[in-house]
Amino acid sequence: MKQFTRGIVLAATITLGALPASAMAQSPSGGTPATPPAAAAAPAPASTSPDPDLAVRTVKLTRSQTKSVQRRVKVRPDGALGAGTRTALKRYQRARQLVPTGRPNLQTLRAMELKFAAAIEEQLKARADLPASAPASAAAQAVQAAMSQAGTPYSFGGDAPGGFDCSGLTMWAYAQAGVKLPHYSFDQFAMGEPVERDAIQPGDLVFFDTAGPGASDVGIATGPTTVVSATSSRGVLEHETFDDYWGAHYVGARRLVTAN
Repeated sequence: MKQFTRGIVLAATITLGALPASAMAQSPSGGTPATPPAAAAAPAPASTSPDPDLAVRTVKLTRSQTKSVQRRVKVRPDGALGAGTRTALKRYQRARQLVPTGRPNLQTLRAMELKFAAAIEEQLKARADLPASAPASAAAQAVQAAMSQAGTPYSFGGDAPGGFDCSGLTMWAYAQAGVKLPHYSFDQFAMGEPVERDAIQPGDLVFFDTAGPGASDVGIATGPTTVVSATSSRGVLEHETFDDYWGAHYVGARRLVTAN
């Protein structure tokens, strides 16, 4: 009997020895063998996209494409980019924390998950004649930074969250994008390159003479006809660039092309 028992123990020992170590591992409770850890998932390939400044540049759409955009923002799809569509588009962009240009751009088309966004992206990549702009994504970052301060009260000489004057806001917003500006609207008016009234883009510095002759007031364009600025009466807010009041005081616009 002893010889028979010894044979059973020997057979069991041989069987266990033939098993891989992973199969012999016990669960914390000491029962079922532990499941080998799954292989680490391969990292997802980095997505490629054009310069972030291009992502917020206004793009031209066909009538059919415009109708698709209008359906996304819930206005009548007539294929025309009228005032109602621009207002609804800006509302859509703000709700999703996009740069509120009120115009179609790659950033917005992606958010809408429109099929033709990929074709628009390829067109942007292929264009080699784009004008120079601020350092990569600086314009978009500055717009977002300035808009994040909406409602902040006006403070003469203020250049930080809690209180801004006009040039303090533009200086602070661009500092968030790594671009240094002087704290004086007249000095800012000497920077960058002049921009025609009908070519204003998000991130351009827009100047007014509301605080005295010349470029005594400054804001940052959020779109072709809108600007965010620190106003002495209502603090930081977005307003029209060319309405009856601001249009009468418009002095000019400048586009930053290099970081100091």
